[in-house]
Amino acid sequence: EIVIGWRQFDNVKSNFRQAGWAYSSDGGQTWIFPGSIRPGHFNSDPVLDYDNEGNFYYNALNSTSIDDWPCYIYKSNNGGKSWDNGIYIGGGDKQWMTIDRSGGIGEGNIYSAWSLPTSECAPGFFTRSTDNGNSYEDCISIPQEPYSATLAVGNDGELYVGGRSPFTEAVKVAKSTDAQD
Repeated sequence: EIVIGWRQFDNVKSNFRQAGWAYSSDGGQTWIFPGSIRPGHFNSDPVLDYDNEGNFYYNALNSTSIDDWPCYIYKSNNGGKSWDNGIYIGGGDKQWMTIDRSGGIGEGNIYSAWSLPTSECAPGFFTRSTDNGNSYEDCISIPQEPYSATLAVGNDGELYVGGRSPFTEAVKVAKSTDAQD
């Protein structure tokens, strides 16, 4: 199963974005393009991932103004053919997520972070789900405050969050060995 996501613009003159997606059940030989996850709702900046149980997750920014940065994560348990209504996770601009597929005690944990200056739950800008995306914890801060963060889970379930320093152009990386538990 393969699922892809993009910013869906209905015409070249519009800046209104929706959560476009497509799925393939034959390794990408053919694709089905059903439209957008929530037709008529603004969704942008898609980030997709999957867990070892075969579920797909679609993280999208639902901003409708420059001061509004909510993020929702939508879940598909049927290979990307359909999606749930999404769960609000907090949010901010430049959101990202990753899912633990290490086989350890954090297996299935979903981690998401975004940029602190636009955080909906400042001073926090990081959340996680420990129940396969059914709920998300209150936002917390991360040391180093990586801006435009990218997340990755290591082989032993350690979590890395890397991004630009909010004050310089230096790259900052925060590592957690206990985010999994």
